[in-house]
Amino acid sequence: MLILVNSFAEYMRQIQLLLLLNFFLLLNFQVFAQDKMLVQGTVNDSTGTVPVKNAIVMAVRLRDSVLLGFQRTDAQGKFDLQNIPIDTFTLFVNHPNFEERSYYIIGSSENKEIIIPSVVLYGKFQEAQEVIIYANKEPIYYKGDTLVYVADSFQVAENAVVEDLLKKLPGIEIGKDGKITSQGKEISKVLVDGDEFFGSDPTIATKNLGAKGVQTVQVYEKKNEDAQEGDDETIQVLDLKLKDDAKKGYFGRTSIAGDFQNFYEGELLLNKFTNRQKISVFILGSNTPRSSFGYGDLNKFGLDNESRNSFDNGFGDTYEYDQNNNTGIPKTLKAGVYYSEKFGKTTSVNFNYSFYNTEIDSYSASRSQYFLADTTYYTDDSTRNQTFNQEHAFNLRFETNFDSLTKLTIRPRLSLKKADLDNNDFTQFVNSNNQPTRSTSIFNGNTSNGITSNNEIKLDRKFMKPKRELELKYQYNLNTNSSDGDLRSQNIYYDTLQFNDTINQTKIIDYDSKTQKASIEYYEPLNKFFRLSPQYRYEYDVDNQNKETYNNDASGNPQTFVQSLSNKFENTTHRNIGGLKLLFESRKYSASAGMFVRNVQIDNVNFLLDKTINQNVTNFLPEARFAYKPSQATRFQVRYNTSSSQPSINALQPVADNTNPNYIRTGNPNLLPNYAHTVNVNFNTWNALSGRYLYSGTYLSLTNNAFGNSVVFDSEGRQFSQTVNVDGNYNGSLWFGMGIPFYKKMFTFSPSLNGNTYRSVNYINTQQNITDNYSITPSLNLEFESDSLEFEIGGNFSYNLPKSSLNTGSNQPYYTTELNAGVSWTLPGKYKLESEVIYTINSKRTTGYNINYLIWNAAIHKYFLKTSNLQLSLLLNDILNQNISNQRQIQQNVITDNRTQIISRYFLLKLTYRFNNNKTKEEDGGGWH
Repeated sequence: MLILVNSFAEYMRQIQLLLLLNFFLLLNFQVFAQDKMLVQGTVNDSTGTVPVKNAIVMAVRLRDSVLLGFQRTDAQGKFDLQNIPIDTFTLFVNHPNFEERSYYIIGSSENKEIIIPSVVLYGKFQEAQEVIIYANKEPIYYKGDTLVYVADSFQVAENAVVEDLLKKLPGIEIGKDGKITSQGKEISKVLVDGDEFFGSDPTIATKNLGAKGVQTVQVYEKKNEDAQEGDDETIQVLDLKLKDDAKKGYFGRTSIAGDFQNFYEGELLLNKFTNRQKISVFILGSNTPRSSFGYGDLNKFGLDNESRNSFDNGFGDTYEYDQNNNTGIPKTLKAGVYYSEKFGKTTSVNFNYSFYNTEIDSYSASRSQYFLADTTYYTDDSTRNQTFNQEHAFNLRFETNFDSLTKLTIRPRLSLKKADLDNNDFTQFVNSNNQPTRSTSIFNGNTSNGITSNNEIKLDRKFMKPKRELELKYQYNLNTNSSDGDLRSQNIYYDTLQFNDTINQTKIIDYDSKTQKASIEYYEPLNKFFRLSPQYRYEYDVDNQNKETYNNDASGNPQTFVQSLSNKFENTTHRNIGGLKLLFESRKYSASAGMFVRNVQIDNVNFLLDKTINQNVTNFLPEARFAYKPSQATRFQVRYNTSSSQPSINALQPVADNTNPNYIRTGNPNLLPNYAHTVNVNFNTWNALSGRYLYSGTYLSLTNNAFGNSVVFDSEGRQFSQTVNVDGNYNGSLWFGMGIPFYKKMFTFSPSLNGNTYRSVNYINTQQNITDNYSITPSLNLEFESDSLEFEIGGNFSYNLPKSSLNTGSNQPYYTTELNAGVSWTLPGKYKLESEVIYTINSKRTTGYNINYLIWNAAIHKYFLKTSNLQLSLLLNDILNQNISNQRQIQQNVITDNRTQIISRYFLLKLTYRFNNNKTKEEDGGGWH
């Protein structure tokens, strides 16, 4: 019995030891599983260039002097302390031949990677002891996947706005149209403290907010909440984080400018910010190109973001508008109210209303050359467009946290649009012997009214287990448009001198689209590094379009219904998309891979013919992403994804569109959704000490079942086009840029390279035609910057090579060279001079379009008051009166050279007053933005 008792006691002791051991192992695992800090750096001697070997680097916790880690520097003076617990500690750097250095490191979950580029140790004979409180204040660094620019690290002029600051940031570029790119990738949205500022128009923030009020500029990817089918799932976002001082009190500016005859500008921006509330009001009126369309406006008015843009008149016909060169005579009125407030720690409201009223009167001339298999011909076009666009836009975002783990977001948005278009076009057809054969005069007048409503409700739920997340989302979108238009066309045949009044019609079009989407995404952590995400989305679309065409009587009143040009058509689509995604994330690497299955059920109903086409398409949509982050200064990313989108209702509806009688289009209800593969590769890096930076990337997209055209030409040059599915379409691009500062960083040499290629497949008179286009644009730029003087000089050369398989006559390369120089000089007595010169050389174009022109702009500013907040400016635009829009387009078997009327020389006298409640110098903008 005693033996049994002893055995039982021994057994219990073993159990206790085992439980105790498991407890300590578990405790150790929990400590190890916590987030750790990384501290890296290089130790140099007093010259700052010679590395110090075998210096001891120790991390000692401040509150209890516990040694958290230590290391000796290597032959290059480098140290790398890893797995340091997140805490506040002192970093000591010791060497027998040098004085000790110490840093206070304030660790946090957002500040756990500390890079000290150079620890300088002074000899013992020097008394240079100091203690530094060190947080990450490099000019540029990464916080997770967010690229952060510290605004005060970049010198800007006293009166700079955010746009001026962005131009100083390495890797960020602003195009002539206001489009912003970061590391070669387009910025899709600009936020202020995480919120939209006056809706989707980023120029209101970049051109009006003062640069000195910005603490950091952050660039990151976020989920594209407004993505339509086929769009990228993520977008690039630029977020302006304001300083605390910029969130207190009121500030703003008002200005008025004019030449006392033809041109004027006027604006008012008033801001009242607190830590919890932001209120802004703005109004802008102008008839100069500098205040006409910003790129954020283009989608509002049916324009898209290409160098050659098009306005849709509501019939599906498009008219070109050259955004980059500000074609036409614009009249613009913009106004808006912005309100944002946080209520406690749980609720925030963001509301803005914007009003846009824009008129453009433009003239253009073009020559197009058409290449067929056995012949060629030309058209000479002269066009006048008068467009009027008006919009009222309302945007609301409401967020509330039910608790620390659950957030509800509601986003209703409403837009009321009105547009009027008068288009007069005269086209002359010329044969291969340069003899005119026929001419056509066409008038299109159209008035349209539309309502767009996009509504979303989203519930985000986190759980007690880290990285376990759930997202539920529902969207309801409505889009309606009603338009009434007139079409009049007359032909003249030169061989018979016969006048033929071909068309006098009225067109009435009603369109509405309703879309409902519901989705669920769940993320389950498998271990410290892996997560699994099942996802499912259901979408239901109903698109209706009713076209009625009437032949008019002699008085222009509708008389006879034309059934061949009328139709009532409905497209109903059910989409089911589901799949799994596996995600991996560590300190240096992140990756994901997913496979999704998409089923689309489509019903196309032609009510006039009582005919229905049913389709059922299933796609597999794989995707993958890999990112490597070797340091805070370097990023490499590869992304592959697939997508599929449906044709528009205009491409589907089987009715002829004769809005342009020389180019008649018919829809194709048998069209299938397309299927695209896309690969993105991006690399960027910089050196904080030298200021050097480099970015590069490439993009390639291959589309099967793409939406191409099958075009038939008749003997008079008229085109009859129908959309068809084609295979083999692709487009690709590559980009490279770098900055090399030298001579105390006062000079920066910036070479860059951009290349593009695309292939489109279409059919010309039933023969397949493959069009390839290659372009490459190298650029060089040299900038100088001192306290009072800035200048830059540079240029680019663009080479384009088109190729066509149908007729090699269109394989005609052409070139554009642009040279530019600019200077900004601050003089004593509160004067400032600015000037820029751009010389453009066009080569290898059609006779009459090889135009070279020199644009010289200048400005003189005088500042008044102790705060310099009152500014008088003389703005001189196109002093030599040479400005012109001249561009070439290559599309399928057509080469078009276009020349468009633009505003050229004008002078403005401008008075600007900047104000704030602190009675200090208000940092805002002037000059050429």
